[in-house]
Amino acid sequence: MSKNKDDNVGGKLTDLPNEKYKKFLDKFQEISLLEIEKWGPAHLLGYFCRKYFDTYQVKYQFKFNSPSPNKCFEVFQIKKLASMLTANPKLLKEYIDWIYENKVIKAKRRLTSISFMTNEGVVNEYKMNVLLAGKKNLNVDRSTPLPEKFKVIFQSAGVTINNYGELAFLSQMSDMPSPLLLAFEKAEQEGFDKEVLGRIVWN
Repeated sequence: MSKNKDDNVGGKLTDLPNEKYKKFLDKFQEISLLEIEKWGPAHLLGYFCRKYFDTYQVKYQFKFNSPSPNKCFEVFQIKKLASMLTANPKLLKEYIDWIYENKVIKAKRRLTSISFMTNEGVVNEYKMNVLLAGKKNLNVDRSTPLPEKFKVIFQSAGVTINNYGELAFLSQMSDMPSPLLLAFEKAEQEGFDKEVLGRIVWN
C-alpha cells in the first residue's frame, strides 16, 4: 500500500495541529453571518484575529498550547476578558474595537499575544472612561469612581466630585446654580448618561 509522502515526515509545516483546530478556526467565518448577540468565544476570537490582520497585515500566531482549541491560551484569554468585563458579546466586540483604536495603534511594536487585551489597567480604564460614561445597562453604586473627564467638567464649575454618590446628591439640588447646570449639560454632551444617577443602588 502506497503512502502519501507527507505521512513519512509528519505532514507539512503549515498544517494545523489537528482536525479540531481546523473546525474551530472555520467558525471564524461565521462572524459575518451570525448575530453578534449569538457570538461565542470562537467568534470573538475570530473578530480579534480579523482586527489583528487589518492592523498588521499578518495573521495572529496561535500558541497551540493544548490539543483542544477550547482549552487553548487564546480561548482562555477571551473567557478571562468576559469574567473581567462582561459576558455580553456585543460589549466585548466594542471593547475589541476600542482597544485596537486606542491602544494597539499607539504601541511602539507589534503586539504578539492576545493577553494585552486582559491587562487589568487597560480593562479598568475602559470600564471607567467608556462603559460607565455612557452605557445604560450597567449598575453603579455611590462609591463607584466618576470618570476623570467628568470630574474635570465639574471642577471647572467649582465643585470637586469623586464618585457617583456625590454627583447623585448634587443632582437632587432644588436650586442648582447656573455653573452647575451648565456642567451637567456639558457632561451629557460628552456622553454622560444622567439616568444612571437614578439607577444607583444605594447600600
